[in-house]
Amino acid sequence: MTTEANKAIARRQKELPIGMAHSRTSSEWERLWHALPALTFEDASAFLRRLMSHSAFVRSRILPLLEQVTPAQEPYIAASYAARDAATCLQVFVWPAGAATAIHDHTSWGAYHCAVGSLLEERYARLDDGAQPNTAHLRQVWRRIWRRADGTSTVQPYAGGIHRIANPGSRPAVSVHLYGPRMGLFDGRDYDPSRDFVCDRLELEDVAPLSTPWPIGVAPRHLPHKV
Repeated sequence: MTTEANKAIARRQKELPIGMAHSRTSSEWERLWHALPALTFEDASAFLRRLMSHSAFVRSRILPLLEQVTPAQEPYIAASYAARDAATCLQVFVWPAGAATAIHDHTSWGAYHCAVGSLLEERYARLDDGAQPNTAHLRQVWRRIWRRADGTSTVQPYAGGIHRIANPGSRPAVSVHLYGPRMGLFDGRDYDPSRDFVCDRLELEDVAPLSTPWPIGVAPRHLPHKV
């Protein structure tokens, strides 16, 4: 094989996303990766289930995150791909022991799968009609623990997905999330049931374009509540 051919292969391997270059299932990786921007809510659970079934993905992109967990009271994003205002976005969250979000919703559909450890989710129903500015009355409707074997948790936009997620354990957890395109400027709303209060939430962030290969050793960025 010529030197130029070797260089071409090396370049191609460097460009492959999500560790595809070192996987024997490159065609499956390609299908998953290229399907990401157009994924719908109905596709989300199956997509995450297939992603979690790939040992190469978990071994190369999830487990190394546990070696560099930064202590924090809130989860942080270790990797983020695609702009949420234009396409479906994939994000990987790291949950230090004791980390938790506020009670919140989103302006898009969402889905997540706990890849390592366990997460406690509380889901809420909104009892008022939203007519009073900055006022919301909530009632907790269920709470449960999610582990890798439990599958995917999904939420609809706004009142269809008011929830709070926490890692109550003594060890870190990692989860993989999908979000559909935002339905407007804001990311969602934060709630404080102790005051019957709600407010819009806007988070400015840098995200890698979808064409960018999945990097190794991405520096974590602390972004509260976006789960």
